[in-house]
Amino acid sequence: MTTVEQRRAWVLTKVIAGELDATEAAELLGLSVRSVWRLKRRFGDEGPAGLVHGNRGRASPRRIDESIRERVRALAQGRYDGANDSHLAELLAEAEGIALSRVSVRRILRSAGIASQTRPDYLTH
Repeated sequence: MTTVEQRRAWVLTKVIAGELDATEAAELLGLSVRSVWRLKRRFGDEGPAGLVHGNRGRASPRRIDESIRERVRALAQGRYDGANDSHLAELLAEAEGIALSRVSVRRILRSAGIASQTRPDYLTH
């Protein structure tokens, strides 16, 4: 459990024991009174596990598929070697049918340790 969840469990235990009311608990936790009642019910039904967000441990449904990420890395090091992030994003969309933002392309490449080309090779000599 995170420290936030531990604090919630502690405060909800106090509410269940009658030492705090929902208004005081809401103020302590920075939540609405309705949220305190909802958490109290889940805490009573499921215990501390009821305070954990339901999506914890799941991958984002908006993530870029690993096969596309691998293809972008391969193209960046192969056919489009030397293209900067912006140009690579445009090339991927036009020639390969892979529509990704420049930021997504950048994130994929940096996670693989591939730096952006700052200027074309022919200008560095």
